[in-house]
Amino acid sequence: MRALEEAACAAIKPLPMNIDGALAAVLHDLGFPPPAGKFMFIIGRVAGLTAEVAEEYERERPMRIKFAVEYDGTPPLSE
Repeated sequence: MRALEEAACAAIKPLPMNIDGALAAVLHDLGFPPPAGKFMFIIGRVAGLTAEVAEEYERERPMRIKFAVEYDGTPPLSE
């Protein structure tokens, strides 16, 4: 990852490694396929977003605008 960071800096611009880059390097070294990196990235983001929503419900006034909506699309097919 450090070599990649240096190459990107020389060719494009400074690109400091973040936690996602470090995680990708560790998963690669452990032999995981690239989709595993996406999976781990998504898991981390879901945990963070869940914490933000929980905090909003607990500590803040609701900020979502709610208004009545009437569906005017195609009716569902009966089974």
